[in-house]
Amino acid sequence: MAIQQRAERTRQEILSAAARVFDGLGYERASLARIAGEARVTTGALVFHFATKADLATAVRGRARAVTRITVESACLSTEGVGGTAIDKLVIATHALIRLFETDPMARAGERLARELQLTDPGLSGDCPWRREVARLARFAAAEKALRPGVDATAVAALIGYVITGVELEMRCPSTPSDEAWSTDEEPRTAETGALHCPAEQRLGRIWKLILPGLVHPAPHVP
Repeated sequence: MAIQQRAERTRQEILSAAARVFDGLGYERASLARIAGEARVTTGALVFHFATKADLATAVRGRARAVTRITVESACLSTEGVGGTAIDKLVIATHALIRLFETDPMARAGERLARELQLTDPGLSGDCPWRREVARLARFAAAEKALRPGVDATAVAALIGYVITGVELEMRCPSTPSDEAWSTDEEPRTAETGALHCPAEQRLGRIWKLILPGLVHPAPHVP
C-alpha cells in the first residue's frame, strides 16, 4: 500500500510539473527531461508513469477538462437558488473560468495544448467542456427569449469563446509597471495598442459591459 501511495504521489507530481512546463513553453518546446527536472524525478521514473510526451499531454488535457467542467458547473449551480437566468449563468461562468485560468497552471496548460495540438488533430476543437457549456447557455438564453431579435445563439457562443480565449492569451503577455491599473480617463493610456492592462477578470467585466447591450434586452446587471 505504501508503495502504491508513493507511486500515485509521484504520478501527481509529474502531472503538475508537466502542466507548468506545457503552460510556460508549449508542447513542442517541452521535453521529458525538462518535465522530469521540474518534477524532481529521474527521466526513468517519469517514463515509468508516462511513456511519451504525448501521453503526458493527454493526461494534462484530461485533468484540465475535468477542472474546467467542475468550475463552470459549480458557477451555474451558484445561481440556481436565486433564479439565475441563462444570461446570468453565462456571465458568472465566464468570470469563474477567468479566475481559474489566472490561478491554475493545469487549466492554462489544457487551453494551450488544445490550441497547439488542434493543428494536427482538428477533432480536438469539440473536446472542450467550457465551450460546450457556453453553447448550451446561449441556446437556453435564446429559448428564454433573452436575446435580441435576430441575435443567433451559435454566434453568441462563438463570440464568448473568442473573448475567453483572448483574455486567457493576454494573461501570457509580459506586464510592465504601466500595466498595473487601467486608466479611467476618456482615453486610456493604452488606447493606441488596443489592450486592457488590468486584472484579467476586470478586463472581462469591461468587455461584458460593452457587448451585453447588443446581445440582450433589457441589459441585465453584470456581476
